[in-house]
Amino acid sequence: MDIINEIIAKKPHLEDTLRFYERSMLFTDAVKALGMPSRPGLNAYPPEFIGRIVERFLSVVDLPEGSLSPLKQALELGEIDFMRLPLLEVPAFSLPYPEDDLMMLLFLLSRPYFLGMHDALLRNDRFWEEGRCPVCGARPALLSDSPEGLQQHCSFCSTKGRFDAVGCPVCHDKDKALLKTFFVKKEKGLTVRACDLCKSYVKVVDGGLLSSVTPDFADLMSLPLDIMVQEKGYKRPSPNPIGMVRMSASG
Repeated sequence: MDIINEIIAKKPHLEDTLRFYERSMLFTDAVKALGMPSRPGLNAYPPEFIGRIVERFLSVVDLPEGSLSPLKQALELGEIDFMRLPLLEVPAFSLPYPEDDLMMLLFLLSRPYFLGMHDALLRNDRFWEEGRCPVCGARPALLSDSPEGLQQHCSFCSTKGRFDAVGCPVCHDKDKALLKTFFVKKEKGLTVRACDLCKSYVKVVDGGLLSSVTPDFADLMSLPLDIMVQEKGYKRPSPNPIGMVRMSASG
């Protein structure tokens, strides 16, 4: 992608992150190419497609063969409900991966599923009831500021929707005294809205920046903001586009 090369030229410290995102998008394209039929009520991939999906995932992200065998088996047995992932719930049974790694793996594996759900439902620009995505139920990963007002963006399915500009985008408390704004001078067009009640934060992207990059790229470009705010004790309510929630030791 030309845009990735352009960003790396300006922010070489993000090369590994952006190349990994690039590979994750190749995986999404590979899953779409399988032509899975839509089945209402199915909360994961059809079992007969799991083997090919995991094979493509291992190839794209360069993981050793067999490293995902326990996860593949759990998917084939229908033990993982993708619709629990936007709630940041990992499977209750034991899998041999650290929790953060498991959440990241499941996010990346399930993203084609959620993007397909978005394409089928087409619910952009709807109000997010109680701060949750109307397609998958995730908390906002990002806010964007535009002439039409604030928009919320979902990292799982890429749905966007309107947001009441007053209050916290996560817990919806409207006490302005509990809201804080953070920014880094080098991160132009990006600020952070943090809430001292729920201790969550969401990055806010200026609409001008989104005229040249997607919300995914804006989120990944601003990793230094995540690290700074998490060091202050605030947490992301939803993963970034490569499945990361915690970016610092205290996050």
